[in-house]
Amino acid sequence: MTTPFEMIAAPTALRTLVDRLQEEAVLAFDTEFTWERTYYARLGLVQIAAADGRSFLVDPLAAGDLAPMGELLANARIVKILHDAPQDLMILRRATGVTARNVFDTRQAAGFAGLASTLSLANLLAETLDVHLAKAHTRADWLARPLAPEELDYAADDVRYLPEVADRLRARARTAGVEAWLDEERAALDAPETTAEKPSAEAYLRIRAAANLAPRSLAALRELAAWREEAARAADLPRRWLLEDGELVAIAAALPRTPDGLMLKPPAVARWGAVLLAAVRRAQELPEAELPPPIFQPRRDAAFRQELDRALGEIQVRAAARGVDPALVCSRNDLARLLQAGPAAKPEDHPLLRGWRVELAGDLAAHPHQGVLRME
Repeated sequence: MTTPFEMIAAPTALRTLVDRLQEEAVLAFDTEFTWERTYYARLGLVQIAAADGRSFLVDPLAAGDLAPMGELLANARIVKILHDAPQDLMILRRATGVTARNVFDTRQAAGFAGLASTLSLANLLAETLDVHLAKAHTRADWLARPLAPEELDYAADDVRYLPEVADRLRARARTAGVEAWLDEERAALDAPETTAEKPSAEAYLRIRAAANLAPRSLAALRELAAWREEAARAADLPRRWLLEDGELVAIAAALPRTPDGLMLKPPAVARWGAVLLAAVRRAQELPEAELPPPIFQPRRDAAFRQELDRALGEIQVRAAARGVDPALVCSRNDLARLLQAGPAAKPEDHPLLRGWRVELAGDLAAHPHQGVLRME
């Protein structure tokens, strides 16, 4: 079945659309983009749907500056419904210059409605509305023009059902008595830091092997990763096109002083050698007090792993009793941090000691070891 939609392919049409939609109570948003050869996503289409089923496809290549759309995103009176919102919100923020407010993420909300918080949109639609969409165009080139009619239908389908899905998920959460938890969790999506670019100085934290480095090498990785992040942004290229994570970690571990010590291919040494050695040198010259703190790693002894498993099991039981996906409560690493901190744990350092999560996990740190054992 062909999905009806209105194509927005001129600046004046976008301006008119924004004015028309300002009085809507809810709007669903989605984006289509390509992201294989650049640092930043290349936006190919923005889909918008109203609660009454009207759908609009905004062509950013023809509509020009998307800043007017930011007026809708910033309007706190309008609920913005997205599925798996953070990535789309980051892309829309870069395109419009605006942080969205009053966001409802149907993927997140599913986790408060007795469903998994990891459901794809297709599976969520099948589960809640018995709607089954073909997913034949997930790898379409959204920057190609003209887009095929079936690609446009596919894109419109990604938003047309979201308002109804959001209503059903909220109703389920309300029935389960966790609607307030849902609203508390979704409020974090409005925070500017959620969709802001992370500081380049924190780029090393996303490199998995960083936790295994000694403090001085970790400082070197911080410098190297910050350089790569800034260079990739400036050139709008994927990070890995400059250097792979593994190459940065190897350099940081070796702390080389000469080009030969970088252990890179000659073209990379010729292009980046001087800047890489300068980054290592800065780390070598740092006072001890300015070295980055160790990256948390859970204890590996059998007794602690057993304790952690028991605590995770208890959270799963408690969450299931409230119809909440345990994955929304915490990760294994979050819980390990709390248990290792024990009674000294502070709410500002541990999400499990704040907000709605306290009811499900707030007592786990108060009586480590025996406390987990006695839960029923």
